Amino acid sequence: MVAANVILLVFLLLGMGMTLFTLPGNFLILLAAVGYGFFEGLGRFDGYFLLMLGGLFLFGEAVEFIAGMLGAKRQNASWRAIAAALVGGLAGAVFGSAVVPVLGTLAGAVAGAFALSYAAEYSKSGDSDKAARVARGAAVGLLVGTLFKLAVAVGMAAAIVMRLAW
Repeated sequence: MVAANVILLVFLLLGMGMTLFTLPGNFLILLAAVGYGFFEGLGRFDGYFLLMLGGLFLFGEAVEFIAGMLGAKRQNASWRAIAAALVGGLAGAVFGSAVVPVLGTLAGAVAGAFALSYAAEYSKSGDSDKAARVARGAAVGLLVGTLFKLAVAVGMAAAIVMRLAW
C-alpha cells in the first residue's frame, strides 16, 4: 500500500506541475485518483469522492476557459479576437514548450494569446490602441485562469492525500 501511495503522490506532483504550465495536469490528477480508487477497491476513494474530484476538474477547466474570454471581452474584444486568443494560447504553449521546455509553456501561451488576439482585433478594427488593450486583457485572463486552475489542482491533490491510508 505504501508503494501505491508513493506512486500516487508522484502523479499528483506531476499533475500540479503540468497544470502550472498550461498542460492537462488536473486531468492527470483525476485519472490517478480513479486508478488508485479501483486499485484499492473503491473504499476510501468511493464513487462520491471521485465524482467530487470530477466536478472540481470540470469547474477548473470552465473557469480557465471563461477567464481568458472575459479578459479580452472586458476590453470590448470582437469574437474573432477572443477565438484568436484561445488558438494563440494553445499554439503558444506548444511552441513555447518546444523552445524552452517547462518555463516556455506558460510564457508561450501568454505570448500566443497576446499576439493572435492583437492581430485579430487590429485586422477587424484598425485601431492599434484597442488591439493592444484587448491583447493585454486576453493575456491577463489566460494567466489568471491558469493560476485558478492551479489552485484547483492543489485542492484536488490535498483532498486525495487526506484520504490516503498509510
